[in-house]
Amino acid sequence: MFSGFTRFADGTVTRISTVDELETAWADGESLIWLDYLEPTEDELRALRAVIPLDGTSIEDCLYGAQRPRIDEFDEYIFLVLYGLVGLSDTDEFEPKKLAIFCGRRFLITVHEQALRTIHSIAERCARNTKTVLSKGIDFLLYAIIDGMVDKYVFAAEEYEKRLEDLEEASLGPAVGEALLVDSAGLRKDILRLRNLAVSQRELLTPLADGQYDHVADTLEQRFNHVRDHLTQVIELVDRLREQLHSVRDNYHTALADRANEIVKTLTIFATILLPLTFIAGVYGMNLPLWPPPEHPLSFWGVLGAMVVIGTVLLAYFRRKTWL
Repeated sequence: MFSGFTRFADGTVTRISTVDELETAWADGESLIWLDYLEPTEDELRALRAVIPLDGTSIEDCLYGAQRPRIDEFDEYIFLVLYGLVGLSDTDEFEPKKLAIFCGRRFLITVHEQALRTIHSIAERCARNTKTVLSKGIDFLLYAIIDGMVDKYVFAAEEYEKRLEDLEEASLGPAVGEALLVDSAGLRKDILRLRNLAVSQRELLTPLADGQYDHVADTLEQRFNHVRDHLTQVIELVDRLREQLHSVRDNYHTALADRANEIVKTLTIFATILLPLTFIAGVYGMNLPLWPPPEHPLSFWGVLGAMVVIGTVLLAYFRRKTWL
């Protein structure tokens, strides 16, 4: 299914929702067209190609596969493959969502299998204020879409930073366990994916920021540079997060070592207390004349009392030393 807008030379704006309306708009040589295809079928894109001549391989890339972010230049347009991070559903996941764009002098065609907030918000803005639709040109609309998608990269990086702060706090807590390692490994995988995408997107923006394409006005170079700077900030933030992840793992291992030391210390103290008691019990278990003699009615209780006194004195000493 597709929807879109047409801006004619006299400034009037109309919606496009059928192939016939698209043919009428395309027949006007001065009109500007934005079409958005959500979950398109092969027949729909074949009908589009019958009106606007587009590269067949690029059409297939819109429908199948997960290509790397890139720009292909043709005589009449450029073809871009981008990736957004946040869809329309309110979830904590930042799964990449492919967006294919055909950008020419007169048209901008966006194709995506999943709903994207950036496209949705721009379409809503156009619906509320149709007078401004495409008023700044096709290339400015391209910039607005890419800028909106990069903003989501910044948002994702900030969300990962919050998750890392929670992990750091948990790593310093008394109940730290192996679940922390699982969470930190998952977070590391996510931020690496985010970094790889951000690097690819930044490389893609370089020719746009350098004004290498005739379909993009030179006046937009500074704006695309600004967007590229945002991606650089995302990459730098992700690099800092990766360093902080090492500290989380260090905190975990330190906590485990401290816990093991506490256990060993406690066991050592109890073994130290039991050592003289075991010695006494061993001596009085020998078949030799002893004092007090075994026949005496109070000998058992006397030895037992001595053992209790020795154990109590040692326990009090260790507590005074704050070893226990």
